[in-house]
Amino acid sequence: MNNLWSYIQGLSLTASNRRWLAERLTEPLREEASAPPVLQTWEDALADLDESEREFERGDVLSGEEFNAQCLALIDSFATKTCK
Repeated sequence: MNNLWSYIQGLSLTASNRRWLAERLTEPLREEASAPPVLQTWEDALADLDESEREFERGDVLSGEEFNAQCLALIDSFATKTCK
């Protein structure tokens, strides 16, 4: 992934090209968010809840606002980065 990122950064892309690429990269996330939830067994749901609680106890989570802010900042920085 780092090699791919380095390759992309090395391209001479206009701001509109960068915005287009950013939109294509985030499109699957928007589609996933609009998809109906997948039904789980009760045991799977409890296992997911247990794992979420362990992540929270470790501090390995972001609030929704923090997550959205980081995503928007990344997209904006990528889309508005000046070309070399």
